[in-house]
Amino acid sequence: MSQPPLKAIQCFCLAAQHLSFKKAADEAAVTPGAISQQIKSLENWLGMTLFERRARSIVLTEAGNAYYRRIAPLMEELIGVSQSMQQLDRLKVVRLSLPPAFALLFLGPALPAFRSRHPNIELRLNASSLLYSLQEAGNDLAIRYLPRADDQLDCTLLTQLHIFPVCSPAYLAAHPDLVHGHLHGVTLINDILHQDWPRLIQAHDLKLSDTHRLHVDQALLAHQSAENGLGIALGDSLLSRQALESGRLVVPFDASLPARRHIYLAHARKPLLSPAACTVKRWIIETFRDPSLALP
Repeated sequence: MSQPPLKAIQCFCLAAQHLSFKKAADEAAVTPGAISQQIKSLENWLGMTLFERRARSIVLTEAGNAYYRRIAPLMEELIGVSQSMQQLDRLKVVRLSLPPAFALLFLGPALPAFRSRHPNIELRLNASSLLYSLQEAGNDLAIRYLPRADDQLDCTLLTQLHIFPVCSPAYLAAHPDLVHGHLHGVTLINDILHQDWPRLIQAHDLKLSDTHRLHVDQALLAHQSAENGLGIALGDSLLSRQALESGRLVVPFDASLPARRHIYLAHARKPLLSPAACTVKRWIIETFRDPSLALP
């Protein structure tokens, strides 16, 4: 005996529910003619007429009504089970939004270890510095530079930052008075993340004379500009670490301040995080707080 035509059964249930081939077709995103053909194939398979076709309507026959009452609960259960399995699979996907420089310099190198530990979690990264994208773009978690914890979100402080000047070794050699904090004839590189040159200059009574400015819209671009000898940028204790350790950047003089914004891990309070998102959250927190798991 051949298998029942499952697609035809689905079309029959839609038509029986609406008592309309057109409405069934709209819901299934097909034509009314396609619905009619599927139901005819089911009637042929069953060997009975399921609908009485009238000029402007359809009505279930006695056999069609009996069949619908038995098959509809089974179809609803099938759809429910399928949707539950689909949702279960989605729970393994975690969407993480984070600043572009942070993604490139830190999280990227740490991902192989995460994937080795959690191969069943699909981590989708969205490089963005905009907090609103946490919910509007469907992100589960976000790493953000914030002045303080946002009361509207669940925020975990990952690290407090300090800012200080950085430049290339060659730039320092070309401006030896920098070691004394004299900013004569230098270029100050300004970026959106740390707009703190006025604050640093005032706090440390730095000397300005014939000073130039270069404005960029990304912290990573500010660091690259400094590495290329275009001037002095403001670095921080996390973003500048690799370049300082490698010698691409140096601290030309001793002047630092607590940053106005620090690194937080944020997510919406409701709905609750999925188990996979909780795993990613724990991993990020461990990475910052456990020296043995420190980001390279």
